Amino acid sequence: MTKSLREVWDHLVSHQVTRDIDGWLACFAADGIMEWPFRLKGVAARLEGREAIRAAVAPVWERATKANRRISGHENVVFHQTTDPEIAIVEFDIVGETVRGPFRQTVVYLLRVRSGRVLLLREFVDTAALNELFQVGS
Repeated sequence: MTKSLREVWDHLVSHQVTRDIDGWLACFAADGIMEWPFRLKGVAARLEGREAIRAAVAPVWERATKANRRISGHENVVFHQTTDPEIAIVEFDIVGETVRGPFRQTVVYLLRVRSGRVLLLREFVDTAALNELFQVGS
């Protein structure tokens, strides 16, 4: 049974909370793409394939773990199904903790999913705020 777009999103972001990068990457198609239209410091704007995504994202997740930054959940989720059955737009807040206290980061994902796997994750995020957050405790 093929997962719905919402089920794929739910599964994908659940791995952010558990810090399971292997599970998170398994949500992507082998040739999946991750993009940041607004550049993140030190990360390519476009990553193609699970291994390229791992190479760029794993160090960020490792630094977060060492610095005791933790995502605790996703709130204010607004899920927009489009007329294209492979595409959804998801607005949400990532919430968590840092050594300086709680944080909230508003994010928009454009997801393209086929056969239960992410083909494209385009992440729209306040990169200035995120770059600052990544520096906390690094």
